[in-house]
Amino acid sequence: MSTSDASAREWDVFISYSRSDADKIGALVSALQARDLRVFVDDTAVDDFASITATITEALAHSRILLALYSADYPQRRACQWELTYAYLTGQREGDPRRRTLVLNPEPASDHVHPVELRDARHWPWPTTPEGLDRLAARVADHVRTVATMMGGAADAPVVPWLPAPARTGSFRFTGRLPEQWRIHTALHRHRAPLVAQAGGGRGAQLRGMPGLGKSLLAQEYALHFGSAFPGGVFWFDLHPYEGRPSEAMEAYTEQVSTVLAALRVTASTSSLPGLLSHLAVALGERDLPCLWVADGVPDGLTADQLSLLRGPHLLTATLITTRSLRYSAFAECVDVAPLSDADGYHLLTSRRAPEDELEHAAALALVRDVGGHPEALDLLADLAATGGFADVRNRLHAHGPDVLATHRPAAGTGAPARRPLATALLARPLSGADPTDDVLRLLALACPAPLSQSTLENVLSSIGPYAPWDVGALVSEAVEALRGSGALRHEPLRDRSWTIHPLLARAVHRHDRNGARQEDLRRVLLHMLVPGTSAPAGLAPTASVAARPSPLERAAAFDLQVELVTRVGVQPLPREHGSLREALTSLHSLFATTRELLHRVATETAIPLTLPAVAARLTNTHLRPFLTTWHPALQEHEATRPPDVSPVEHERNWKRSPEMRADLAGLQEPLTSVAEELAALCGVDLLAPSSPPE
Repeated sequence: MSTSDASAREWDVFISYSRSDADKIGALVSALQARDLRVFVDDTAVDDFASITATITEALAHSRILLALYSADYPQRRACQWELTYAYLTGQREGDPRRRTLVLNPEPASDHVHPVELRDARHWPWPTTPEGLDRLAARVADHVRTVATMMGGAADAPVVPWLPAPARTGSFRFTGRLPEQWRIHTALHRHRAPLVAQAGGGRGAQLRGMPGLGKSLLAQEYALHFGSAFPGGVFWFDLHPYEGRPSEAMEAYTEQVSTVLAALRVTASTSSLPGLLSHLAVALGERDLPCLWVADGVPDGLTADQLSLLRGPHLLTATLITTRSLRYSAFAECVDVAPLSDADGYHLLTSRRAPEDELEHAAALALVRDVGGHPEALDLLADLAATGGFADVRNRLHAHGPDVLATHRPAAGTGAPARRPLATALLARPLSGADPTDDVLRLLALACPAPLSQSTLENVLSSIGPYAPWDVGALVSEAVEALRGSGALRHEPLRDRSWTIHPLLARAVHRHDRNGARQEDLRRVLLHMLVPGTSAPAGLAPTASVAARPSPLERAAAFDLQVELVTRVGVQPLPREHGSLREALTSLHSLFATTRELLHRVATETAIPLTLPAVAARLTNTHLRPFLTTWHPALQEHEATRPPDVSPVEHERNWKRSPEMRADLAGLQEPLTSVAEELAALCGVDLLAPSSPPE
């Protein structure tokens, strides 16, 4: 039955399907109609939310059940998700969310079916024979006879209490996210279908991602849409004001738990958080109703014990947290909140004003991609576009001068102070000096949207200072962990331990770094890493090779570096049983400072390709840094054990690893000599060449 024939008729079965599965529908409809079932099928292309017409809504309200042809494409179609949600919530209000929904799965696996309850019950495979199709129709007919009323006649959703704060109302600007809501619901209810649940234990989920992606709004929308699953109430704890202050967040949480106890008229004999939660657990158990426990804005840095206190105190509670941190993976099943798709982002951006022509349409779509589908940025830009053109707003976004994203955001609530502007709120803290975490973030911003690998980050930091080469590996790892805690990194590292950041965060770094000189120094070193002969990071191609004669400035710098290199231990062998290993390490380490100084000297040569940076990178990062990283801490550890009555030289010679280190030092002679020869070819003077005898 097409939508053109639909009126106020009543239907036994509403078929929900993706347009990619239209070829399967004809046979299914015929089999159902042969069982005297009245079937509604929409034969128009309903592929975006604006096209969910009153006809579809009316047909759902006048249908007994929904039969979902749940293919792999089904969860990607917003209209399908909307139809499924309507039927599921109708059944949920009646006490059984599966009563109004039947699932037909044409795929060999069922992981794509959400929520998990639909995988566990009335989940049928696609029949492969006419006889199988007839048996399916008979089973559908049997189920329809158990449902007496239409979905529109179901009881209204019960009023679900919210504590300790008033119930959230959601946002009329909230766009999409139905698939994410289903994933939340699946994560919170896996324990109800243990035979089909692939991962996670249920009763817990975490929404995580960078600031401004709408994690809190998504949690609110889930609580509002699926509230009838939690008749015991929604307990909402707001920890947003305490980002970066975990101790204060736990104090605020304790106060809010006390408020809940007071609202429930429960007298507590203790003021400690574990004691308060124990009293609350008893009260919730006596009420014997499922409830939702939400900790919104959980800061990074909480201990495992503190995290455990954020869980709902009773098995009747399902726990949902929102957080920027990517370091709480063990706490609960993760639902990573991604930026909006182009379609959803465009819908949000144009919600206040539609584009007037094709040029405006193209500018609006480009704006969505400029900010990487970031919902809060799109919301702000939509306000700006309401009184001007999308092309004009895009020019303002990219213009030098005042940042359009630096407009102050609305206050978080009545009486609350104004929140930080989006442009700077994306940064966990202001960028200023030479800090490893700040420098790694700067480098990722400079490379965005391409990723950078751990080795590339280490090579750059060891080439710029003030970091010791033996420390950069640990410093980069610590910086990556810190950025994961702030939600800055992309949720899933790319291959080969590589990372990237959202383009809007990269924009914030470029515009709001208080140390522009440091950013410029890093930019130059990073670009020098990409010249021919060095390893380019994944996603970035090395600069094309161009034959050019080195300038006098570059030849002079190459000569100076060759002088420093050929006079050091490494090129010059350390005699056996003579010399000091500590002095050898110090001498080799000083080459880093010399190399950095010479690279800064030639950095002004921007008109021609440079060869020296590639040679210098091999010297410091390929040859020297691995040696120093291994042997500096090892020798330092041995030196710390020297007795007061033993001289440093004697103590070093007694070291059992001394022969091994001397062997590795001797192994540097060949590669360092090769570098010296490259420098000789570059400057035209070979300091290692034997002198010709006088004639």
